[in-house]
Amino acid sequence: MNPGTVNDPTEFPPPSRTHGSYHWAFERLLAASLVPMTAAAFVTSGSSYPVLDGLLGLSLVMHSHIGFDSMVVDYVHKRKFPILGPTLTWALRSATVGVLVGVYQFNTNDIGLTELIAKVWMA
Repeated sequence: MNPGTVNDPTEFPPPSRTHGSYHWAFERLLAASLVPMTAAAFVTSGSSYPVLDGLLGLSLVMHSHIGFDSMVVDYVHKRKFPILGPTLTWALRSATVGVLVGVYQFNTNDIGLTELIAKVWMA
């Protein structure tokens, strides 16, 4: 039998609260915090709030990254797809950095996310 094949048993990592329950709680807190931040962006429409724009932009990108990363880990596991799995993981990381740069540029050089939400809501 070849070591490292798909049919080999999986080695379980040692239990860790920081990777288990704390990680799960952070994901839920992040998802729940998007609702009041989006509502605050709507309430403060017409005004420039760079801190709210930054928090909303960072939270949206982190929430999306965590969701896409979970899909890659679940469906394109590096054990089954030794080349495609890590490639997609690094592609996601690169795309996340690109989106963060784009959101930063949009918040500093354009109308910002709070104004965008207000304009989309009123359209």
